[in-house]
Amino acid sequence: MRMAIQPKFEVFLDGACAFCQWTRSRVEPFDTKRCIEFLDYNEPEVAAQAPFSRESLDREMHVRTPSGDWLSGYAAWVALLRAMPRLAWLGWILGAPPIRWMGPGFYRWVAKNRYHLPGSPPRCEADRCAPTRPGTT
Repeated sequence: MRMAIQPKFEVFLDGACAFCQWTRSRVEPFDTKRCIEFLDYNEPEVAAQAPFSRESLDREMHVRTPSGDWLSGYAAWVALLRAMPRLAWLGWILGAPPIRWMGPGFYRWVAKNRYHLPGSPPRCEADRCAPTRPGTT
């Protein structure tokens, strides 16, 4: 008997971005259902799947849901949190009024200041950073 492949949330991120990799490393342990797949939009075949400009992809996170819908920024995070059993409660709180009304502004502030937040990695400069891909060193 063959098992059906479960559709996943596809997170389009910059595989060369230290903050993106840092965030990914913190999300993956909570993805116990393995329903999230991270895709590097620096790869041409991945970028071709996204109906967004490079500038839009760089500005905020974009997620394609298992149903094929696209979410970005705060709404994308709420959907991802709800998909993870141990964090679903947080997704429901962040998606409820009045928090959901303030969330997008907070998300934009975090995105703009991501390299200055406590514990976040330093900004990746082109001459110091290389993409982190599985199987490479």
